[in-house]
Amino acid sequence: MLPAYEEIANDISALQAWEQLRDHRNRTIVRRGWHIAVGLAIAAIGVGTMWYWIVSSDTVDSGADEEFGGFAPFLFGIVVLICSPIYIRQAFRKAQKRYSRFYKELIVPPMVANMVSKATYPPDLKGSRFECRFKADGYISKDQLLQIPIFKRLGQANLYEGEDYFEGTLGVTDFQLCEIHAQKEEKDESGNKIRTMLFEGLVLVADFHKHFEGTTVIESRKGKISRSLHHVGDRMGTISHDFDKQFRVWTTDETTARYLLPVDMLERLVELRKRYSKKGMSICLHQGKLTIAIHWIDYFEVKGTKKLENNGILHTYNEIRSILDIVDHLNLNTRIWSK
Repeated sequence: MLPAYEEIANDISALQAWEQLRDHRNRTIVRRGWHIAVGLAIAAIGVGTMWYWIVSSDTVDSGADEEFGGFAPFLFGIVVLICSPIYIRQAFRKAQKRYSRFYKELIVPPMVANMVSKATYPPDLKGSRFECRFKADGYISKDQLLQIPIFKRLGQANLYEGEDYFEGTLGVTDFQLCEIHAQKEEKDESGNKIRTMLFEGLVLVADFHKHFEGTTVIESRKGKISRSLHHVGDRMGTISHDFDKQFRVWTTDETTARYLLPVDMLERLVELRKRYSKKGMSICLHQGKLTIAIHWIDYFEVKGTKKLENNGILHTYNEIRSILDIVDHLNLNTRIWSK
């Protein structure tokens, strides 16, 4: 069981990293103010140029061949005026991305470490460990994902990257978690680059170090699913009507699939689905591993530069907990597949 938010928040606020992030936040606010000033100056140049043309055009006669040339300052003013909000928007995005980076590096690692180290499990869970490492720019390798059947088509991806990498052990369950962005880039007949997103979302891989036969794939009926994800085996219905309304199931070994998906597991998956009801979800049981892919989701990003006390830390705590809770929610530390 993971610790309460109040306990984690108190620990985080006592860290030097908290004060460091405050400094970065203040600098970000100053940068944003500077960018606004520059953007307004650009807009003023555009308006001034247009006004100068309007005033001067009343006193200057132009021939037909000079009309376009005489109109050029006005066009220049319009272009400059349009560039002003574009500049401000891009500058804001860059400043926000930089601040978000500092937030991830300073706050997320100690928060994750505290949550895992203070987790409580039954004392009879032999060999249990509680550890977790976080790396903002780390990710599960492409070769590793290609070993999981649902990601078979990611072999087409020639642009592959990820972020927000977690690796550790909860109880007796080893896990890896990160966001993945996999794209296929190719050129059309004109030589223009075309990019196709093969998969974007969150991937959790839990390793039980127990082998079981066959492959079982579960996919939510609602929510946007990446078309590149691969199905294996034949369709299978379960003994749960509620589950079958939420998911479709494919398997290469129906006997093993029914063993791995008893009634209580089906109920837990239905409850898990409620947490991500608007997102597509794919689940794969293969060679002793459980893989969960949540499509088109972006976690651990800072929204704006609000004061840290204004629920910013709580938002991150809830995001981390929603992921780590999957181990407990699905009862993964109970080795039902140790057959």
